[in-house]
Amino acid sequence: MNQNPERDTCVSIHQHPEEPANAALLRHGLLGCSPVEPSVAIEVHALELYHRLRRRHAQLSIQAFTRALCDIHKVCNLILSSQQFSIAFDAYLSILQHIRSKVDDALGRSDVDWRLKHMCPCCTYEVNGEEILKPKILAAHDGNNSCKRIASAAPSDHRNFNSSYFISRQEVDRFKDEVQHHQRVNHDKDEDVDETLASCLTWKSSAPDHKKKAADIYETTGIFASACRHGFIIKVCEMVRSGELAKYPLAITNSMIDAYGKDIGMGYDVGCTFGGIVRNSPLLSQKAEEARIQFCVNSFHGYAHNRLCQVQHHPLYLPGFGLEDLETMERVFSSSNSVSRVIRYASRYHWAQFLDLHFQQWDEDKYSELSKFLLNNYRQAIGIIKKYKDKVSTLVSSLNLCEDDFECWIEEEKNFLMDLKDEPVEHVLACSQKWQTMSDSFRNTSHAHAINYAEDVQWTSRLEAQRRAALDGLMVRIRAVADLEDRLGVKERWTSQHPEYMSALKRIRSHNFRRALDKLQQLVVQRLLELSKANLSGTGYKLRVHIGKAIKARSQAIRNALDEYNKLAPSMLPPAPPLAWNDIVNYGFLSEFELLKHSHSQQEVLTKPWTVPGNREIATMYFKMKRSYEELTRLNVEIRRLRTFIHDEGIFLQDRVTFLRDTDPLLAHEVEELRVHLARINATHIIRLDTIEALPEFSGVRGAGTMTSDAGLDEDDESPEDIVADDAFNDDMIRLAEVLENIALD
Repeated sequence: MNQNPERDTCVSIHQHPEEPANAALLRHGLLGCSPVEPSVAIEVHALELYHRLRRRHAQLSIQAFTRALCDIHKVCNLILSSQQFSIAFDAYLSILQHIRSKVDDALGRSDVDWRLKHMCPCCTYEVNGEEILKPKILAAHDGNNSCKRIASAAPSDHRNFNSSYFISRQEVDRFKDEVQHHQRVNHDKDEDVDETLASCLTWKSSAPDHKKKAADIYETTGIFASACRHGFIIKVCEMVRSGELAKYPLAITNSMIDAYGKDIGMGYDVGCTFGGIVRNSPLLSQKAEEARIQFCVNSFHGYAHNRLCQVQHHPLYLPGFGLEDLETMERVFSSSNSVSRVIRYASRYHWAQFLDLHFQQWDEDKYSELSKFLLNNYRQAIGIIKKYKDKVSTLVSSLNLCEDDFECWIEEEKNFLMDLKDEPVEHVLACSQKWQTMSDSFRNTSHAHAINYAEDVQWTSRLEAQRRAALDGLMVRIRAVADLEDRLGVKERWTSQHPEYMSALKRIRSHNFRRALDKLQQLVVQRLLELSKANLSGTGYKLRVHIGKAIKARSQAIRNALDEYNKLAPSMLPPAPPLAWNDIVNYGFLSEFELLKHSHSQQEVLTKPWTVPGNREIATMYFKMKRSYEELTRLNVEIRRLRTFIHDEGIFLQDRVTFLRDTDPLLAHEVEELRVHLARINATHIIRLDTIEALPEFSGVRGAGTMTSDAGLDEDDESPEDIVADDAFNDDMIRLAEVLENIALD
């Protein structure tokens, strides 16, 4: 930091009388901390250093950096130092933003949605003759409550930060009543919500966050974001005084339909529920139907949903999704959580500013790793095919099966689970027969302790209260039984030997078995979720301790639930298979819980080939192998898109640099810096793409292609060649006008 010349400066500043003070400082590589008469100036190199450090290490606050500067210059750190640096840094970022907008104008990329439509070459840069992908783009949604902001922070800062990443609050609020409309529609139809949605909502791991109350001290309670399968950020919403409301993914979905058109695949941890909301949305239903959007649950989160949801919405069973797990947002938020530590007390302007910086760097990193992503996925797909191909072929031949049988098995399983209904109301009411047991217990207890009435007043009072409660319960059950007999038309009251009573008792036993199995499944899922965070990088010490204790407690709870299941399993007809500890901690076993739950209510299901554990294992191998072939198809398209983009972008930027050198040398220098930066990254991409194409198993088209006429362009957009031609034509017209003017003057 340098003081003003009037205040013992160590730098001599020569200022023109009509030149602003900051302009004179900038000529010497300094940026003032005040727009009119700055008394302190920051070196531009220091601002650029912090800019780069902040993008790479989001936890580095301005306070920490200014203290380090003060230590270097051997001066005392003052409270004003960080404020002055913050002012200069805001100005510096504004300058960078202005330069970037000038470069975008020169490249024909000034449209506000240009980044959204061109964010990922592998997703948006379509090439002539390529195989049609369905879905043509895969994206993930999710919300995160780490990036909170205190409501009372910096109330005097009313600035708005403009970012291509964020959707405005006004745009988001257009969809605030969509869920209520969805609920009214179902209520008016006098129908239950779709069975899949209702059952999935019972899980804590997928419960709607809008039921959770945010702390009043926060205005911004987090962010809701979306990214493509390669990790590029699509859009971000600011969650305002709420949890994960449906309006946030609805707003992002609307933006994606406008940008990408048809055949979009979206992964969301409650994608099954969200798909129903979109289908009933007045604003999005028709648009989404025309766009043929397909919703699914993320691969890992999908195992927390019931089996019916999995066979309908899990990526393993959806054609075209390949090996993509759609857990991209977990990785995005793992990185963005580092920003939350320094923006909790920031103004809304700085909150958005630093998140924008982080996402810019994130996208740059994703582009530099794009070819690595393609190479790793190609090797993974080839490895899965090699691993399972011989096994599946051998087992299919030995069991006299064909591959179409696996598809039929999934369809049969889905139909079986969809046909299952809840227990009829008369079955539930029949359980009220247990009033007799309570009455007998009351009478036996009263008789056993009658001699103590006069001796122990306290015991007598307690027993009297129990007697009254039992009597009240008895009257309630008598009325329930009378109502039940009237509704069912029962003329003869059931006894313990009555066939209907025995049938109801059997259903109660089956109900208890299902409850035990449900409890066991829930505990296993929760344990998996806790284990996934146990070694999460950046997790605080207290949270790690808490997670460790929860895992230990959950393990004991699972053992207790397992004992309860094994106690009830022999009482089923036929007896349910006993489970061991090693079985239930197996990740892939979660898909079997739903089948175990219903296999004893309809015994004929046990005769189906898809219920045999060995057959189900073969089917899983088959679907993984099928998704691997789809992954190779998608990768072949994406590899050629990236190579074509590298070729076209290099030529386009070089042409723009050549043209701008004569008209605007400074702008030409900025474009040249961009070209050199991309060329350095693209050189690595070319090496990796060559490595992929050199693989013996490579099945795509080698070399670059030609961009389609509408790839990454709006209807009104011009191609790069058209822009260069128009600029050259305008330049010729200007020179011709100058010649004519000179002739006229002569």
